[in-house]
Amino acid sequence: MAGNSRWLRFGLTLFGLGVLLAVAHFVVVPLWLPTAIVYAPNFGKKMDPRDDANSAQLSFLGLTRQLRIAVGPPAASISVWIMEPTTTAERPQGTVFVFHGIRDKKNSMLGTGRMLANAGYRVVLPDLRGHGQSSGDWLTYGVVESQDMVEILNELASQGLLTHPVAAFGCSYGGAIALQLAARDARVKRIVTVATFTSLHEAVRCSARQFVPGWAITESMIEKAVFKAGQLANFTPSEASSLTAITRTKAKVLLIHGKQDKKLPPSFSQALHEAAPDHSELILVEGADHDSIMRETTAGLKDRILSWLACK
Repeated sequence: MAGNSRWLRFGLTLFGLGVLLAVAHFVVVPLWLPTAIVYAPNFGKKMDPRDDANSAQLSFLGLTRQLRIAVGPPAASISVWIMEPTTTAERPQGTVFVFHGIRDKKNSMLGTGRMLANAGYRVVLPDLRGHGQSSGDWLTYGVVESQDMVEILNELASQGLLTHPVAAFGCSYGGAIALQLAARDARVKRIVTVATFTSLHEAVRCSARQFVPGWAITESMIEKAVFKAGQLANFTPSEASSLTAITRTKAKVLLIHGKQDKKLPPSFSQALHEAAPDHSELILVEGADHDSIMRETTAGLKDRILSWLACK
């Protein structure tokens, strides 16, 4: 009888695990994944300008000024920091937008900003919509964000703060936004991307495969999740394509990727280069992964990046 009891408990345990897996497969994943794709860090938050950095904080960070710019639709309030050149030149030698990664904020890009300011550029550091001190409920992987940046370009021009040539530097999610911005606005002449992706769909597939086995999230489930994510955030997911953007811009694009990147593999940047070999260059960094590659941009690759931005 004792043996039968153990087998019964074992059978009930297996049954319970089967039920949990079935619930995860057919209920939790379909409901959770679309929201996880597009839910912004600041979902539902109202930005209070009183929370912006004060003059002492700006000075400590080496910043010249901050702006709060209304964009949309959908309406959002974008927090922007500006860092002026630290050189003795009478005017900046250009304006460089610097875009952070997903669920990050502009503070993390201050090192890159200082590198560019020290080289004579005016640096524009925005919190992308839904991040940092910017409002916004949804992530659209560049579809709406790139239009936001066009509006910020216009506002800076109206305030006399846009010195040409204009360039953009973006890491990961920010790299996709840089490419889509260049496809929208011909004022952007030079791009540097670090560890970016080819499309929203491919980025989601890659991320899903890292954390959940293929039998738990099928290709069909990923496609349905991406479609539902677009419905939630009111955009067309297929438009979130760096691959399409790089073929639509004439801007010169420097693609940087770590060879050991598992989050977004280097094959993404390789595909982007292959799509636009006439106006792009690819640098694959040995030993660098998704988290360490940014250190290379302000160290070993500094001169290469500055040379790329300086080319006419």
